[in-house]
Amino acid sequence: MSQVILRGLSGANPLGFLAALGLLHLLRRQSDVARLGFLSDGSFHPFVEGFDGDLAALICRDAALAEGKPAWFLEYKKVEKTGPKLVADLKAPPPDFRAFLSACVDRWCTGEDEAVAYAAAFGTSVAVDKTKNKNTKPTALHFTAANQQFLRTVEAIRASVTSEWAARSLSEGHAARPGFNLRWDPAAERNWALMAHNPIDDGTSVDAPLEWLAFRGLPLFPSFPCGTRIVTTAISGRGDDMEMTWPLWSVPISLETARSALQMTWAGPSRDRAMRGVFAVCTSAIRRTSQGFGNFGPATVTT
Repeated sequence: MSQVILRGLSGANPLGFLAALGLLHLLRRQSDVARLGFLSDGSFHPFVEGFDGDLAALICRDAALAEGKPAWFLEYKKVEKTGPKLVADLKAPPPDFRAFLSACVDRWCTGEDEAVAYAAAFGTSVAVDKTKNKNTKPTALHFTAANQQFLRTVEAIRASVTSEWAARSLSEGHAARPGFNLRWDPAAERNWALMAHNPIDDGTSVDAPLEWLAFRGLPLFPSFPCGTRIVTTAISGRGDDMEMTWPLWSVPISLETARSALQMTWAGPSRDRAMRGVFAVCTSAIRRTSQGFGNFGPATVTT
């Protein structure tokens, strides 16, 4: 089977890396021999092996099949001054989140494992935030806030994916169009302090196929309770001092091996990393605004 280089993505970009993992997840469902690697020539482009089909069509079909509130769609009622409101986010009241977890486990017991994999990535039934309502504290990769609901944004992204758009995203990159995003691309940061003018009127843009793929890779980053806190795979630090660290490997590996690699520490000597096929380690700071929004900073790459 041929090797396909995804020249529109960079593994040194958090969104690009997450999207590459999401694509591997989709490919693994099609082929047991699907593999993912990254070019060590400085471009950090991902490449996939073990699938000879149309990647863009695969992404588009996956997005279409997820229509209609799949099992991982967490939706709950929030009481506001104007009355109850349906919310699709990860900061659910603990009883609602526990009910969601229970339903996912029930599905897992019948052989459906996707919902419980997402549930493990979304949060835990232990950690709560510091608001007066003490809602569920979500994954460290939850960057939406205010009126932007995480899963509602995911649904809007999913609904806009097309095969043509996916083909351009994978092969060319720079395929963003107006729309809301999950704030996983460092280029999506709109901090007025870093810009010459107020960015509020500029609007936001989204590369929907890559954002959808990144969401499909989220189950590889489960969260765990640590006392009364929540910790997320590949994320270190607390509060406003958090960062994500991930390896780039040149030897193509399976989804299962990638999941294990994400749970390892890669801070040792480069020689030790090279023995495992890892040629670079990327680190991206997580920046949060006073409104609660998050963003990845540009990654630093250590070879």
